[in-house]
Amino acid sequence: MTQKPGDDPSQAIRIRRFFIAVAAYILWLLLIIFCYHLGLIRLSIWLACLFYSIFIVFNIVIYVLLRTGLNRKFADPSLTFVQMGAATIGAMFVIYFTDQVRPLMLLIYFMTFIFGVFRFSTRQFFSFALFTLCSYGLVVLALFINHPEKVDTRIEILQLFVFGTVLFWFSIIGSYISSLRNRLSAANRKLGHAITTIEALAIHDDLTQVFNRRHMFQELQRVKSLADRSGIPFSIAIFDLDHFKQVNDTFGHQKGDDVLKKLVQDVARELRDTDMIARYGGEEFIVIMPGTDISGAVECAQRIQKRACGARFAGFPESFQVTISTGITSYQPVESLDEMIYRADSALYRAKANGRNRVEIDFPERSFQKVQKGEVGLVS
Repeated sequence: MTQKPGDDPSQAIRIRRFFIAVAAYILWLLLIIFCYHLGLIRLSIWLACLFYSIFIVFNIVIYVLLRTGLNRKFADPSLTFVQMGAATIGAMFVIYFTDQVRPLMLLIYFMTFIFGVFRFSTRQFFSFALFTLCSYGLVVLALFINHPEKVDTRIEILQLFVFGTVLFWFSIIGSYISSLRNRLSAANRKLGHAITTIEALAIHDDLTQVFNRRHMFQELQRVKSLADRSGIPFSIAIFDLDHFKQVNDTFGHQKGDDVLKKLVQDVARELRDTDMIARYGGEEFIVIMPGTDISGAVECAQRIQKRACGARFAGFPESFQVTISTGITSYQPVESLDEMIYRADSALYRAKANGRNRVEIDFPERSFQKVQKGEVGLVS
């Protein structure tokens, strides 16, 4: 199956580097053609065609590996050493057929060498420098055997020494740049993780780890906008722990915090993935139910009531029980969020005034279908 580069940022980067390498090969071709035109290269047309045909096939194979994702099966998914090794062999081949301009053609090696910055460690840089130096040594040796008239031993020794020195220096600088790049990448990953953590802290309540009041209003605005555009209903439920002050006074605020955390965790299990629970303030919480009419909101509120009554808390007596009072409402087109929350809050206060541990509705009568305004039910 073809791999889309956009599906994996790392693959996209590898493919971009591949095309940079292809651009370098095209420059090589133009350079060879120019040298051939000036009579500075002994490479025949048919041999040049064979050389570039091999390189075209090689690069097609590399591209297929990158596009299909098969490169991930290799120890180096970037295939850096393979590509640079092939390019070095190609440079060696071209340099063998040049004479007067051979020192200038050595620059081709450095075009290849610079790609190591993307991937190589210090050890890999020095290994590749040794490989490159040896490849040029083989070129000189082959020239000495086949075309001794083309070789000036003193100049070639000096050239080999200078070439090795420059490669060594390139290895040091290249490894330093690569190290900086790796450290920068690691720092960016840590920064990204820190930003993600900060964003999570900014929208979550410190104690209960549900969403906080600020994010709750952002979510309410989002579902309200969706409802105004599409007519999709949504409802909210505000619930409050009954007599929670007595829990704090009897067991201490730390234990009270434990009750809040455990209760919210239990209540969240009764919600859908699309629902959201947020801390409204103190021991009050809001549940936002997108795509839910008042009937569905009643069913959800009753499940929450039942879950709250059945909750058990470590470190508390077996007889200890928590109850909640809940007010629910459903959004009416074009009303403000303040109006909607006020109606749900009014229903919550009625639930408390009518004995607590109950669900009450505040909903315009013109919109009633199966649900009647007032008390929905008690949970014993």
